[in-house]
Formats: sequence, structure tokens, C-alpha cells
Amino acid sequence: MAITDSYSRQINRLRISVTELCNLRCTYCRPEAGIALMEHKDILTYEEIIAIIQSALKFGITSFRLTGGEPLVRRGIDSFIGMLAKVEGIEDLAMTTNGIYLKDYAKILRKIEVFRLNISLDSIQETKYKQITRGGNLSDVLDGIEEVLQLRFKNTKINVVAMKGINDDEFEDFARLTLERDIEVRFIEYMAMNKSSLTSENKFISSSEIISTIEKDNELIPLPKPVLGSGAARVYKIKGALGTIGFVSAVSQPFCDSCNRLRLTSEGKLRSCLLSGGEVDLKSILRNNFSEELLQDAFIRAAHLKPRKHSGRGHVVMHKVGG
Repeated sequence: MAITDSYSRQINRLRISVTELCNLRCTYCRPEAGIALMEHKDILTYEEIIAIIQSALKFGITSFRLTGGEPLVRRGIDSFIGMLAKVEGIEDLAMTTNGIYLKDYAKILRKIEVFRLNISLDSIQETKYKQITRGGNLSDVLDGIEEVLQLRFKNTKINVVAMKGINDDEFEDFARLTLERDIEVRFIEYMAMNKSSLTSENKFISSSEIISTIEKDNELIPLPKPVLGSGAARVYKIKGALGTIGFVSAVSQPFCDSCNRLRLTSEGKLRSCLLSGGEVDLKSILRNNFSEELLQDAFIRAAHLKPRKHSGRGHVVMHKVGG
């Protein structure tokens, strides 16, 4: 049984934040002083997440992405993913990670069949990376990426939040990482979160401007959208390159008409949209007089809360919804 929203968009993807914890404090995601953390009892258990996934599968939701915070900091995450690998019906299991612990976990993730990895990396200059992440070590991420390539993960993506005046001098360097590596470098437009407009800060730079920068010295060839993991990105290739370059233009060219996902927060809220719409509390259903019928009804309600188009305002706490 398929699930559709009020605008006939079929929902087949679920993003799952398994923790609000993170080992970095990136400037666009967390305040420098950190955040007030929930108690462990207030976040979903792994068993509860699996129950939600099994309910989602009954609606034809077969693609799942684990996010955080940073998913690899949650204790027992490898055992949990191993449990997920045994759930029948999952066609696509992916993870978004900042890559700090990836060198240690890559072999485990490959063995338990995480299909795809998205690795967040906003600078390949050591000092700048440390400034953006407030203390992260670039070498840890680069070593993790090389380990992933050695293990032949497919459809690996490097997520770059594009920020004017911060990493806009590195766009071509990022793009040229694809010349000899089978990866997709994906540029994501900066969102001014918790502002009246997503473009209200001077860090915003559009995908079209990024493309123009890269095209100055490189021939970009547009590619047809691949089926697996393409999401809303427009994908290009530098002529002769092994890898590809993607552009996610959620601000300048919203892709709401084709949005096919719901989001689960670590505290059990099923969100209809990153920015707008509403949410349904699944944790209360799971912990109070649980029934499968109530859980499935909650999925239907969340789907129908999806707006036709997001509000254009960024009033959302990023670390709770996993980006």
C-alpha cells in the first residue's frame, strides 16, 4: 500500500535521526557553547526505530537514511545497523556522517551492508575546516574517505555546504576531486536557519553561481538523473572525470513538487517537511497503548501535513532533524 500526501506526491523515503549528539559544532548547525541535550530515555530506542521502519515498509517506504547529529557517536550503532540489514523489504540503506570516525567504522558498515554514504566536508583546507567545525581534524575525514574508496562503496557523496566568503574559493578544488575518484561532490545551498528568510545572511550563494565558477576552467556536462540516491540534485561531470558533481538548490530552485520524504527526529517526532508543515509524535504512540493501527494512522497524518511548498523561512533546529 503506497502512501501519498495531499498533493499526490508518493512518499518512499524516510530520514532517521538516531541521535542529537555530535562530535563537531559546525557554525551553521550548532551554537559555539553547545546545546542542552535530552536525557537518553527521551530518545527512541533502537527497537522503537525498527518498529517505525517496519510500519513504514507497509506503506512502500523502502529507502532509509540514518543521520544525527552524528550517527556514529551513538553507542551500539553498528549492532543496530546489523539489525536493520535483516529487516525484509529495505531496498536502500544510507548514512550521512561527518566522517571523523569513518576510518574506524568503514569496514563494519561495508560488511553490514550500508549501501551508500554521504560525507559532510565543507573545506579541504586544514585551518578553515577546523574553524568551520570548531575543532575537527581534516585528516580524519580524508583518511575515512580514502578507506571508503578502497572498500569500493558505491554512490559515495561528499556534501559541501556552499558559503560565500568562507569556502567559495574552494569550489573548483572540490570539483576536481572527482577527476580521479569515483565519488559525487555535492554542493548544497546554504540556508540561513532561524531567520526570516533562508537567504537573509550574506553567506548564501546560489547553485548557478557555483556552476559558473567551476565552468570557468572546466567543461561541465549535464547528466541524466540516476535512479539511486540522486534525490533532488542536478548532476554534472567534468569532461573526462571519473566522478560527478551534484547541485542541491533547495533555496534558489525549491524541489518541493517532487519531495518524497518524511523525517524522524531522535525524540520520535515524524516531521512532514524540514522547514514547514507539522509533525506527529510517534514516541507517545509507541510507549502508550501501542497498536500498529495507531502507528500507521500517524504516518498517514504526517504525510498529509506536508505543505505544497516550504515556507522559505528556516525556523528549525538542524541538529534535531539531521539536515
